Amino acid sequence: QKMDNFKSISVGANEWITIEECPERDLLDWLLKRKEECYTIVGIEQTSSSGCISDYKFPKKTVLLLGKEREGIPIEFLHVVDVCVEIPQLGIIRSLNVHVSGAISIWEYSKQQMVKNQK
Repeated sequence: QKMDNFKSISVGANEWITIEECPERDLLDWLLKRKEECYTIVGIEQTSSSGCISDYKFPKKTVLLLGKEREGIPIEFLHVVDVCVEIPQLGIIRSLNVHVSGAISIWEYSKQQMVKNQK
């Protein structure tokens, strides 16, 4: 059902990008499997050790892990994250909606991969 909804609004992007849906109850096992496949799990989260997203060099094999609105990434998933990065912000509000954070993170990852491919 959810993937059908994505397909209806993706304007054909689903034909070019592999998208895999993972229910939250299966996410920990899914993340651990990606780690076994040499993916780096990057949490988009404000933690005491988070680096700036624009300073981080994304490996080609990256999983971007986003949290829930208002709650962030649940602790059981933070334990398997390799690194956390955050999006710098100005002003009083210190958070972005998760879909905005996702879009910015995908853009930063994609931009870095395009630059690598141009070299």
